[in-house]
Amino acid sequence: MVTSVPANDGQGIDPGIIEHGPRDSKKVALTFDACPTGRDDEYDERVVEVLIREKVPATLFMSGRWVEKNGERAKFLADQPQFEIANHAFWHPHMLEKDDERIVRELKRTQAIIKKITGKGPKYFRPPFGEVDERLAKIASQVGLVTVQYDIASGDPDPGLSAKRIVRAVVNEAKGGSIVVFHMNKNGLRTAEALPEIIKGLREKGFELVTVGEMLGKADAGTGETGRGDTGTRGRGDKETSQGEPRGTGDKENEKP
Repeated sequence: MVTSVPANDGQGIDPGIIEHGPRDSKKVALTFDACPTGRDDEYDERVVEVLIREKVPATLFMSGRWVEKNGERAKFLADQPQFEIANHAFWHPHMLEKDDERIVRELKRTQAIIKKITGKGPKYFRPPFGEVDERLAKIASQVGLVTVQYDIASGDPDPGLSAKRIVRAVVNEAKGGSIVVFHMNKNGLRTAEALPEIIKGLREKGFELVTVGEMLGKADAGTGETGRGDTGTRGRGDKETSQGEPRGTGDKENEKP
């Protein structure tokens, strides 16, 4: 059984790691990571256009550095009622290699910049590169964040995967409660191309597309309730989510909040 620990707002946040929602549901959550890339243009507006056109709710995990560089875009996305804004650390480092103090800085700095620019206070956190352990999840809970992973890696950063293969993998693997990870920072090379068929395929199978918050049945992740989603622990991240994100991208060791 997972034990809640006090959050910085005095409420209990579950320190578990959510990999998927309830399997007896017909809900699937599409999630999109906005990692900093170092490129001038690290925003794939085509992905967002598809989501808006198809009226698809989605949870967007934004790194603080990405939000800092793309403030107007972040504000636009946060203003869309179908999108849920979430925390993806600041510099996107390999957080299992960092000490507790550095992890706290990464999370709090991201919370602050997202709140300042969008007015939204994220409730969920996804570790960079999909790398997480119990220590990291516990620290996130103490900052007031629920750690959310995924059970389906779309593989969209892999240049060897065609749009058809991405569609086939996601639609065929989807189960009730699945959380799927994509990218919206142009690391997802064929995400925009694959997305319409993925949405169509999931809907044809009877799935309702929802945000992570809707999936877990929480109006507020700060209530201390874990919703109905399963929790577990993951070690090193899946390779599929790391491809296209070089080691150390944006990881400024000497930067301070």
